[in-house]
Amino acid sequence: MATIQQAVQVMVDKLVADMNGSTPLSAEEQTLVTNAIARLTDNAKLEQAVVAVAQEHLDDSTQLLQQVATSAINNIDSAKADLTASTAELVTRAAKLALLDQIGPLTQQINEVVANNTAATPKTLFAIKNIDTANSHANFRRSTSVLAIYNSDGTSYLTRPSYTVNAATDTCRLDHLKISQDGTSSTVLKSSFVHNNAFEQNPATKVYQHGASAIVPLGLKAQPNDVSFEIVYSTQESLSANATEYGGIFVLGQGFTSRTLPKQDLNARDKFGISTRSSYNHNEVAVLYNNQKHCLVVIDSGTNLVVEKYRDGNHITNIAIANAAEYQNYVDSGDFTTMVFIANTLAQPHGINRYNHSEAAMSSYSYNYYGYFGLLGSELKMAGDKFNAHYLFTEEQKLQPINYIFTSNSEPYRTQSSNGTENSEGEVNVVMETLDGELLSSYCYRSKADSLGYDGGVIATAIQAMNPYSHIGVINEHYLFNQYGLARTCRAI
Repeated sequence: MATIQQAVQVMVDKLVADMNGSTPLSAEEQTLVTNAIARLTDNAKLEQAVVAVAQEHLDDSTQLLQQVATSAINNIDSAKADLTASTAELVTRAAKLALLDQIGPLTQQINEVVANNTAATPKTLFAIKNIDTANSHANFRRSTSVLAIYNSDGTSYLTRPSYTVNAATDTCRLDHLKISQDGTSSTVLKSSFVHNNAFEQNPATKVYQHGASAIVPLGLKAQPNDVSFEIVYSTQESLSANATEYGGIFVLGQGFTSRTLPKQDLNARDKFGISTRSSYNHNEVAVLYNNQKHCLVVIDSGTNLVVEKYRDGNHITNIAIANAAEYQNYVDSGDFTTMVFIANTLAQPHGINRYNHSEAAMSSYSYNYYGYFGLLGSELKMAGDKFNAHYLFTEEQKLQPINYIFTSNSEPYRTQSSNGTENSEGEVNVVMETLDGELLSSYCYRSKADSLGYDGGVIATAIQAMNPYSHIGVINEHYLFNQYGLARTCRAI
């Protein structure tokens, strides 16, 4: 009550002070007020009432606080449960996300398996459009040899040597062809008749037999990446097959006078292990190709300087190479591929006869042949005057030799007689792979006789060329009974 009394006294004092300031109470009135206040301050019930009200509000507040605390604890417990569940889910998802590191390599492995299975499945060939002129006369015989460069855009560039020489007939043609990506067209970049009794420095219609050529992707001196395919010749200086008359290498568009004579017997091996060839033997020619500058590289015999041959001319560098060690160091420090040229005349490429294991021209319809064009182990069989050769020109604009591996099965025929009649059939299977063994594609072709009691052609070389990017190529059985000029474009499916 002390607190109440103090409050009452303060109130009285204030009342008195206010009254003193205006209309003061009389002494009797002041006594009455004082007595009334005294009674109030001595009233125990009033004190109990005030305390009860305060306690009631305090109990309510305590109850509310307890309710809030209980609710908060429940919410915290619920949040903890949610957090525990979320943590468990995050752990599960994190474990699944961790599998992504494994999915990448697994996906790559799956893609590689699918690609290998697809490449290993032999594809059937379907002819599209003829290249040669069909005719019964032997003047329309065409070579089954080829030097092929397969561009990554699906086009193919083929050098087809002549079958024989000294006539203005198809059998004496040296053709440089472009096959379209879809096989619907073939463009003759240049066609010349091959002679061993005539010589033109800049071949217009005649090419000297004792030489070699190729179609090469070449850039410009100022713009090396502006690449276009250009015919390049290896030539004699005159009408002579002697090594002393070897003239060198020149790009057709730059002419005979732009030729560069390589330093004789100075050779180096490219990154694939294929050596250049500079013996001056007209049938054995191989030149370095620079994959960064897109030019041919020749060491000049007179100056020992490196000469870069572009399609718009020569660039004579100040790099001098005097011996094989310097040459090999130069090659090892760059990115080079050896471009092997094919002889101007090569009727049939060589393969191994299954019957006697001898290697010779594959000219028989009935023999079974096997072999490869490329590099297996340390044995090289590319172009020159015996073999075919196949290259890729990749998306990265790099020249890359590949292996073309084949096996054929044929049978003899029996013409109609008292002993009966038997037709000859044949089949050839081809696998194309990189030199390090990556499978590119596989093809199969079967041929039957068109005439009763005869054969289906020379089967071993029937798949003359196939672009593994577009699966567009050339079928050529060389000869069926009473008919030559059989080459036609084809598509593999």
